[in-house]
Amino acid sequence: MRQKLFVIVVLLAVGLALAGLVVGSLQRHAASQADPALLGTLLPEPRPLHDFRLSDHSGQPFGPEQFTGQWNLVFFGYTSCPDVCPTTMAVLGRVATLMQEQTLQAPRVLMVSVDPQRDDAEKLGQYVSYFGANMLGVTGEPQQLDNLVGQIGAMYERGIPDEQGTYDIAHTSSVFVVDPRGRLYAVLSPPHQAAAMASMLAGIEKHFERE
Repeated sequence: MRQKLFVIVVLLAVGLALAGLVVGSLQRHAASQADPALLGTLLPEPRPLHDFRLSDHSGQPFGPEQFTGQWNLVFFGYTSCPDVCPTTMAVLGRVATLMQEQTLQAPRVLMVSVDPQRDDAEKLGQYVSYFGANMLGVTGEPQQLDNLVGQIGAMYERGIPDEQGTYDIAHTSSVFVVDPRGRLYAVLSPPHQAAAMASMLAGIEKHFERE
């Protein structure tokens, strides 16, 4: 009886070891399919985004379904931001232009305002349109904003207002890439440079097509 138990234990151990080798081999194979330049940028597993309800700057509802059918670059900021936001938005506008010049599929740029108290639809629309045509401003109730922020893995924190009621907001400066299936697909960390980002996005799109 002890001998049979010993054999069973050995067989189970061997089976688990083989399963581990297979999984490891598959993971290494998947990683090898990606351009080395994209490692650390692509998510190991694309993350579906769901269950949030915001509005765009034209007053139309914006939920997970609005991500599908095209590439999206998502940036969290606010129109009163003194430096990071206008700089990043200018770069993203240039990225779209560069990709169009190379007859590549340029993504739509979304600035999600984390300052809904000051950024109404009109103000947000005027702000994003300054940086390019394929831009969309999005915002909404704090609970819904937090829902999307949490799913994507971003952050923001409102500062203490001064005597005039003015405040700054600390926020993530990364740009998040959402694929045509509505999944968080990659994260582009600063510093952001238009030419490098355009090249990176072209590689990301090719990787997506090979899935």
